[in-house]
Amino acid sequence: MARALQQATGRVAGWQGDEVVLRAGDGALCLSDARAAIAFDGRLDNQPELERRLGLPPGDVGGVLLAAFHRWGADCFTHLIGDYACAVWDRAARVFYLATDPGALRTLFFWAERGQLLFATEQRGLFACPEMPREIDRDQMAAWLCMLPREPLRTFFRGINRVPPGHCVRWAGGSFTLERWWRPEDVPALHLPRDEDYEEALRAALTEAVRARIRPGERIGSNLSGGLDSSSVTALAAGHLATEGRELTSFTAAPRHPQPARRNRFTDEWPYAAEVAALYPNITHVRIDNDDEPLLDALDRRDMASDWPVLNATNAVWIDAIHREAKRRRLAVLLVGAMGNMTISYSGGERLAGHLRRADIGGTWRTIADLRRGGGRSWLGLAGEAADSLLPPRLSRRLRAALGQNPVGLFDYTAIHPAFLRRSGLEERAVEMAGSLRNAARGDGRRLRLAVLDRSDHRGHHAMTTRRLFGLDVRDPTSDRRVVELCLSIPEEQFARGGVPRSLIRRAMRGLVPDTILDERRKGLQAADWRVGFQEALPGLRDEVARLRGSDTARECLDLDRMDALLDAWPGSDDHSERTNVDYLCAFSRALTAGRFIRRVEGGNF
Repeated sequence: MARALQQATGRVAGWQGDEVVLRAGDGALCLSDARAAIAFDGRLDNQPELERRLGLPPGDVGGVLLAAFHRWGADCFTHLIGDYACAVWDRAARVFYLATDPGALRTLFFWAERGQLLFATEQRGLFACPEMPREIDRDQMAAWLCMLPREPLRTFFRGINRVPPGHCVRWAGGSFTLERWWRPEDVPALHLPRDEDYEEALRAALTEAVRARIRPGERIGSNLSGGLDSSSVTALAAGHLATEGRELTSFTAAPRHPQPARRNRFTDEWPYAAEVAALYPNITHVRIDNDDEPLLDALDRRDMASDWPVLNATNAVWIDAIHREAKRRRLAVLLVGAMGNMTISYSGGERLAGHLRRADIGGTWRTIADLRRGGGRSWLGLAGEAADSLLPPRLSRRLRAALGQNPVGLFDYTAIHPAFLRRSGLEERAVEMAGSLRNAARGDGRRLRLAVLDRSDHRGHHAMTTRRLFGLDVRDPTSDRRVVELCLSIPEEQFARGGVPRSLIRRAMRGLVPDTILDERRKGLQAADWRVGFQEALPGLRDEVARLRGSDTARECLDLDRMDALLDAWPGSDDHSERTNVDYLCAFSRALTAGRFIRRVEGGNF
């Protein structure tokens, strides 16, 4: 038996045996013919191309999906471009296929035991079945608290699996296998004659990715910070919409309380974003306060709509404020550039480490010369980077500690209970990783970017929650499969040409994004005034920790004594040290959202 369950928000269809029962809510597509039944939740971005290849008339998405399965079978997913979750029942072969695209913005979950397959686009949809267990997977909780990559199939609920991005689950005869249909590691290197050719290729791919996410009749918004990614997406979207006489509403979160500049960071992104908006007359620019509402109010809303712990507690305040305002303005789509750091604006920061680990002396010295001349790097900073790339992580951290640099260790950035971590068997791995995937990549830029993409499953949960709460579809051109594959194929040197980090996007967007942004080497600091809201929430945060002490699971997983000690030692909203970020944004906040999630599961609030 196989069943797909309709969520309260309704995005899936259902089958039982050979009988097709179409049940779908807004945005989902269900269709069938004599050979197959298909449920599709998402967006198909290359429909015109597929219609030409399959010899179909334009306009019928369902016809394209059925024809694609008839032509290519389970290989059809390699031909579909877009954000989607898809289920296919092959009647003749009596096989189910569950697949998702690589972009991670559409989710698909399943339970396969006792000869049954149950699946839904949201985990809580599975809980409609009385036989579904609601037990927290402690191993995955431990990995999450330590910022380790979690196992691809597993979720925070034991027995409930997810279809990882770019994968396909094949279910037949009462059991399933997992197949990876997207293989970005096999993308061949791209070699073009001129630097300008790489710029043109990136600009063209990103332009198409933006265009594909803007549909007729939709009211479009964008996140617009002072950075390269959101500025590029916003500029291209505004340009495209202007050709159709349409407007773009862009949102910028900014501090209401003035903040001092930090080392290599600027704390108010509004002036930079305003320069982008001024270039395009069809942009309506909206300012949002970082502390638009109390921290715990924002968490309460996100928690009740989420099926996993909120990733970043303080960011939930301004993100939800943007989404609320977008809903008030009746927007349907919000464009973001969340994966840009690993795609269009990748820094090329693994170049030196890569040359060192390959013992490429010539490449090493050329890169050092570039970084000194174009990147403004100091000899001490380069020496530290060299040590990090060649030495084991533990030894590198000891060396930095001996030099007085106080490197961040495992129990600095996590409030996991030490005994719980030891029982999980993850302690050694967590210590080696030290919260940074660079410690696993070890100088391989492609490996680093793929590791980050693999750990981006939270994006789908957050996007689904946003659709539930605000009716807003989050779309990210920087995670478009065509953009990702292009960026993986471009030589690393292009991303840091002349020692300038993120060189390629700076060159590609010249003339479309203000020079102020393209020439800015510092990064914008999101929610720079988060300490103000945190301080106002202190009484409620103390109550939260006290409530966690009433949960056996929370006491087992979390170091509640440390959480209380951190609140007692709160340095105040005027303290801007990096240590405060580690203690409260990382250790305390992640433990807090994990504990709130645990209490909701124990209370049956799903």
